[in-house]
Amino acid sequence: MPMSTDTDNLVASPCCNPEMTLEQALAAYSGLGFRKFEAFTGWVKSALDVERDPQPYLRLARQHGMSFASLHLPPVGDEPDASLGRAIRAAEFAAALGVQVVLFKAASRERYINAARPVLDAAEGLGLTAAVQNHAGTAISTLDDVRAVLAGVADPRLKAVLEVGHFHKAGESWEAARDYLGGRIALVHVKDMVGPRSVPFGTGEIDLPAVFRSMRAGGYEGDYVIEMEVEDRRNTLRYLAEAIEYIRRHCL
Repeated sequence: MPMSTDTDNLVASPCCNPEMTLEQALAAYSGLGFRKFEAFTGWVKSALDVERDPQPYLRLARQHGMSFASLHLPPVGDEPDASLGRAIRAAEFAAALGVQVVLFKAASRERYINAARPVLDAAEGLGLTAAVQNHAGTAISTLDDVRAVLAGVADPRLKAVLEVGHFHKAGESWEAARDYLGGRIALVHVKDMVGPRSVPFGTGEIDLPAVFRSMRAGGYEGDYVIEMEVEDRRNTLRYLAEAIEYIRRHCL
């Protein structure tokens, strides 16, 4: 059943079903009513190869009534020149897909700070918004990490993802992160959690209606990426369908 326009800013994440190919994921999520997809460039089976022609990916998405809303750039790592070059090529690839937000990643705070200027210059030239994302176990895991990277880069062009689930996983308040980031939030990732575990929407410890309500109150008009990494993965698609209905009833 297609989603109505009030849920057009909900985005499907391939982290929900990392075992699916891109065609399988697009078909499954389109069948649930999603019209937007966040692209990964690694880890999941549906990852996009940024060295390939983007046009076949675009055609495949359109076949399923989908578009690419955001894309994770490959990280700037231990070979900074080569990995920075790949990240910039990935930004060019993202722009060709019609992406609006690219998630800028690096292996350390130092790499973030050193690589930010060329990534931001490239993103600006391509009409993209570059944002950093907190993710447990990475160089940006906590709000203090976010603060340090944003302060070190010291460039207002660099935005941030409000990664609700991973702040919760780190034992931190998503509300504190929202208050600190304010107008720099370019994208919201939403997941319900019990402690460090992902659970079906509406069954966890995160006040999901408050997430949506507070973002609207602050003037946010961007996308919400719906994430689910439950232990009983075989039920993920059912849980996603229920999540859409939960959001429609309680969060919009």
